[in-house]
Amino acid sequence: MGLSDLVKVTTFLSDRAYWEENSAVRREVLGDHAPALTVIITGIYDEAWLLEIEAVAAR
Repeated sequence: MGLSDLVKVTTFLSDRAYWEENSAVRREVLGDHAPALTVIITGIYDEAWLLEIEAVAAR
């Protein structure tokens, strides 16, 4: 499967301050492909991590 098979992406950001960088990288990686998207600002298990990403793909 490839990026075009993504149907939903959930991003958990450790801090709202990273939203712009997260958005820019997502646009760079996905281009015009637009799966359903959820961004959640939350505490993350390991404080060293800036984000976690959950992705669902289907054919």
